[in-house]
Amino acid sequence: MALDEPKDEDSVFEKDGVRFVLDTQTSDVLNQSGGLTIDYVDEEYRRGYMLKLGSAGDCSTGGCNGCG
Repeated sequence: MALDEPKDEDSVFEKDGVRFVLDTQTSDVLNQSGGLTIDYVDEEYRRGYMLKLGSAGDCSTGGCNGCG
């Protein structure tokens, strides 16, 4: 898989040595949704990176999809 070089209009962030490059459309979506949380989960039945958009899974804001 080849990656393009960042364009002038892209947003570039670095956190803990990891570089993130976001195009303007993705950046707009993340800003409107309240950001993105990236976490690594290592449990018996699920393992891998979990991505959560802003309040998408937060029951207190009405964004819950199946909370019990």
